[in-house]
Amino acid sequence: MKSVLNSPGFGITGSSGLFQCTNKLFLSDGATGLQIKEFARKNAANALSVGNMVMGMASILSSLNGHHHAACWLVLIGYLLDLADGAVARRLGACSALGAKLDDFADFTTFGIATALLLRTTDLLDNILCMCYVLSVFVRLCFFSSGIPFVYRGLPCIYSSAILASASMLSGRNLAMLRVIAVAMILFMISQNFYPHDRVLESQAWKKAVFAGGVVMVFCSSFPPACVYYLLCCEPETIMILLSPSSGLFQCTNKLFLSDGATGLQIKEFARKNAANALSVGNMVMGMASILSSINGHHHAACWLVLIGYLLDLADGAVARRLGACSASGAKLDDFADFTTFGIATALLLRTSDLLDNILCMCYVLIVLFRLCFFQSGIPFVFRGLPCTYSSAFLASASILSGGNLAMRRVVAVAMILFMISQNFYPHDRVLESQAWKKAVFAGGIVMVFCSSFPPACVYYLLWSVSYILFPTSLWSSKV
Repeated sequence: MKSVLNSPGFGITGSSGLFQCTNKLFLSDGATGLQIKEFARKNAANALSVGNMVMGMASILSSLNGHHHAACWLVLIGYLLDLADGAVARRLGACSALGAKLDDFADFTTFGIATALLLRTTDLLDNILCMCYVLSVFVRLCFFSSGIPFVYRGLPCIYSSAILASASMLSGRNLAMLRVIAVAMILFMISQNFYPHDRVLESQAWKKAVFAGGVVMVFCSSFPPACVYYLLCCEPETIMILLSPSSGLFQCTNKLFLSDGATGLQIKEFARKNAANALSVGNMVMGMASILSSINGHHHAACWLVLIGYLLDLADGAVARRLGACSASGAKLDDFADFTTFGIATALLLRTSDLLDNILCMCYVLIVLFRLCFFQSGIPFVFRGLPCTYSSAFLASASILSGGNLAMRRVVAVAMILFMISQNFYPHDRVLESQAWKKAVFAGGIVMVFCSSFPPACVYYLLWSVSYILFPTSLWSSKV
């Protein structure tokens, strides 16, 4: 291993790693029937979570291509898959940290980004509302744990999404109504009220019948009133919060933004603990802004927003370690931010109305998902496969330089996918904790952001990412 890591070009070794990975994921050639059954048992729930995420991405692409009815129904199908995956995992005894992580990414895609895009228009305020909705889901998934078994704190985002998607279809996408509902759902999600964990498929028979009815309604999707079923199923959840005191919202605000009597020391401690988290949230905001820019046809801005997210991602880990503020919630925030900016936002740089381009977008997002969930090297300060931050920087830079040339974007995207799923090793590039010249490179990246109106400025990021891809160890190995 040491000889491999010390070789200057190990990032561009043979592609056999891809086949090794395939063997690990899909079983060896000599797999027995028992092994296949065991593999299926362990991954059945994961397959449902991936299906949920695919529905989310399909909904996003449908929204972008103007198929609003399809986008809403895809969110509702994701809702059914999300209710099923946990039940299947528990039934088969296949609960795992990996499954929980897949489920979180799927929920964020379908009930965060895909649902928010049902609201979007070219109006600035609608885009801000989209951003606020995604941030509310983001905060819910990262912070809102009730600490009580089988109980949620705040309205689960799957119900807010089902209500929004159903109301959107029933109202014929009446924007005024959707804005009011979206604001109400945001307030419900960030409230401190408690909701029961709805284990629909592990409860009374009538609840299973309700779920079965939801499946039947999917086959009636061409009949718009069919979505009334989902709206009625979600109504008890919203009634509970309307009847409960609203003080929970203010309690949450106090917890997030400190109590009135907070001292200067408490404020400093709060800032220390959350400085890195603020950078992660900034990265995710850049990703969402890039997505909205892509939707509204501002391709140049979308690419530069991805590159700004790249800088923020390099900085957040360094700040957390410097301030001694590393935490599980920070790591989760970082994962969601990376998935938004370097997964979905980057994939949408490839999007056209062509079916094959949409499939390529989907493949790119799935590969980033698998990278974030599966690809651990087991070696300190080393990644297995090209980190998605560099593939995104390369793709965004190449896209700007080529003037959005589709053929080049497709070739680069396929190449980046192969690099990401390879088994080659890349060093953890602690740029801001290493030699002075690396810090100077980072500072140069910040300067280039202010030159973004000059297209060749992105050459800087292109050379930076290419140097990491081709000479990972000789140039970028971490020497803290």
